[in-house]
Amino acid sequence: MGIRPFDYDGYWRDETRDDWRRRGLHWHCYASRMDGNAYGDDPARRDVTSELAPREIRDWLRKPTRGIRRASTAPEDAVAWLRAQWEPIKSQVGREATAVTDEARFGIALYNLRCGNDVCWGFWLNASVHLHLAVLGTDRSCH
Repeated sequence: MGIRPFDYDGYWRDETRDDWRRRGLHWHCYASRMDGNAYGDDPARRDVTSELAPREIRDWLRKPTRGIRRASTAPEDAVAWLRAQWEPIKSQVGREATAVTDEARFGIALYNLRCGNDVCWGFWLNASVHLHLAVLGTDRSCH
């Protein structure tokens, strides 16, 4: 019995993953823009009433629901939201924008959501504003 070779460049193309269905997940999509001072303000980011991105990704779920930018019931819809956030800022991100192809960037995000994992991206825009994008899976019946 041998171990199959692992495709490090294409594992995310596996469309059979549906762990999210078994777990009964839907996704909350979040976005937060912060200047350097807000980005470094840990007490403000820990504050559950603040709309600043938390330091710990799952803390988004403790914050007020007004921070939810979109609620998605399928991974493809959540990735469509991510793509809609990415396209307008892509030119401001610099080298990170081309370090990973869009096919891989969104393919990996889709794969992770199908596996029931969260997705969190952070980018400095023009070196002065940090954009935080997050998609968190939850099984809470909140809507």
